[in-house]
Amino acid sequence: MKPDASTQGRWFREEHCWTGRELAWLRSPPGRAVCAAMLDAEPANTPAAIARWRQRIEPWQVTAAWSQVLLRRNARAKFSRADAMLFDRIALEQATDETVAQYKAERFAGLYTGRAVADLCCGIGGDAIAIAEGSEVLAVDWSATRVAMAEHNADVYGRRVAGIVADVTMKLPDAEAAHIDPDRRVDGGRRHQPEESSPRIDVLTRLVQHYRNVAVKLSPGADLDHLTPEGEVELISHHGQCKQAVLWTGALATACRRATALPNKESITAGIHDDLSWPEPAKPVEGNYLFEPDPAVIRANLVGLLARRHTLQPIDPRIVYLVGNRPVKSALLTAFQVIDLAEWAGRKARAWLNRHDIGQIEIKTRGFAARPEEIQKQLRLTGRRRAVLFLTRIGPQPIAILAKRIDLNRQEPAD
Repeated sequence: MKPDASTQGRWFREEHCWTGRELAWLRSPPGRAVCAAMLDAEPANTPAAIARWRQRIEPWQVTAAWSQVLLRRNARAKFSRADAMLFDRIALEQATDETVAQYKAERFAGLYTGRAVADLCCGIGGDAIAIAEGSEVLAVDWSATRVAMAEHNADVYGRRVAGIVADVTMKLPDAEAAHIDPDRRVDGGRRHQPEESSPRIDVLTRLVQHYRNVAVKLSPGADLDHLTPEGEVELISHHGQCKQAVLWTGALATACRRATALPNKESITAGIHDDLSWPEPAKPVEGNYLFEPDPAVIRANLVGLLARRHTLQPIDPRIVYLVGNRPVKSALLTAFQVIDLAEWAGRKARAWLNRHDIGQIEIKTRGFAARPEEIQKQLRLTGRRRAVLFLTRIGPQPIAILAKRIDLNRQEPAD
């Protein structure tokens, strides 16, 4: 998201801190019109284009508008109405994307009794917008700029949030429930553990005790085993990427642990007495079905439970790939069919793959030291078929599993 070298530093600031004047202008009809015109222009970031804009509006307005345009282009991956929204870089990076936020908001809508939901540390309002579809929302942040952006962004979606500028460590608004999105980029670096966030873990604990019905947004890389056993920990993925962990408490919690795959909304849940251990391993053979669990299932430590529910077995006690004799249609599993299996020998791999007429290969590794891109360069395949190569291990032995993807919606291999 950096400008080209010829214009860097003169018309764009990546670490832009919006002033009240800039934000008011961006929200005004003239500011909206300039942003829309820049957004449609290709290219709009050349020195000549910037010079033309400076003849029409003030230099600070050019900087504000173009900085916002770059953020909006990046935000399209998260928000369907990004072209009209307001962002700053850090808040955009930390914001919950639209699909995940809508899924989470369904729990608040089911709880809503007429009192408001407080979105604490609301940022640019990603979660507040979704919750506001079914509940009254108080959007709370210490930054007046971000509160203003959250109000503006909710308006873009035709919803209303009541903005409150407050330090949640000092003042707590009255609400039925709360959503908390702690800042995980303290001191400029990304943090994964709750104790490294802002507010601190002791403040988060106090907020949970105060509101009782709470959702705390966490990094998917957080150490989940150290979280309170009194709530539900949910890992949420979207299109195969683990996006976030959520600690649900009070009436919002419905299980001990959950993994959910979006956009399908398929979940697997574990109760306090469920057996999470893995079944005995089984070696795959030609014709078997091989399954890769969704990242949310892996992070939630629910691989064993998922395997048992579908009568599957891991290929190794420490490798998450599962094997079975029949196809399993689930959004929590990606299915493949085994073509061949061999001990991995790098020097012989090309000949082995050529015997199977493989020309395009996707490489997946687990428990394997080499990097997929390095192996790709060495293979130089010339065949006509596509396949997936799993490089892993069974016990101490490096193993190569050649497989093809299975499209279970068509009930036939996806060559």
